[in-house]
Amino acid sequence: MATIADDRMSEFFEKRTMLHDRIRAGKQDEVIDWYHKEAVFYDEQFERAGFSYIPDMVAMFQKYSPKKDSKILDAFAGTGKVGMALTKAGYENMDALDGAVGMLALAKKKKIYTKFIHTVVKKEKVADVADGTYDAVCMGGSFLPTHAGLDTLPTLLRMLKPDGVFIFNYMQWIADQYDDYSYDSVDKRFAKFENEGICKVLEKNPCFHRTDEPGYLAVLQRGRAVIA
Repeated sequence: MATIADDRMSEFFEKRTMLHDRIRAGKQDEVIDWYHKEAVFYDEQFERAGFSYIPDMVAMFQKYSPKKDSKILDAFAGTGKVGMALTKAGYENMDALDGAVGMLALAKKKKIYTKFIHTVVKKEKVADVADGTYDAVCMGGSFLPTHAGLDTLPTLLRMLKPDGVFIFNYMQWIADQYDDYSYDSVDKRFAKFENEGICKVLEKNPCFHRTDEPGYLAVLQRGRAVIA
């Protein structure tokens, strides 16, 4: 029998899915406001919701950015779930970036980040982040129409030092629903990046976003090419 908590969780994910179309209709403020208001529920119910990609992400950090003092950007950090896992793994030099004030407020309470960057990532360079700032950038569960797409990947890649790594996951159900998030579109963009010397793909492995949401986890290594 479904409980009130189960109904609330279903409502949360149904609304999240609806917001993908709202962002495409230019309703960005509406989307950010929803994430701001739902920050506490998201933070409290994260594990119960079945999100399962973080251990795989931490493993890639340990493989490709093993120095515990590596300067890391947690992009679309939310309430700091990835950051907490990295802290437990020994990483100690992280900044957090997110577009929702409510999410960042909860992330700040965890006392694991050095700097907080409140911004929405678009195609344009982020004013508060110089090119080549970070040894590693992670983006957990945020390759979505409401957050980041193929056109925003260069914005995040330019934040990396040469040879720095960008670690992120992406989901099959999003790929199936939106052509510009399809696996074929992602592979073509990866090939374009490699051809231009922007980055190379170190790994692309099957990974579950939630227990019932298959997808991939990718590791990109920054090249030397300048990103216009």
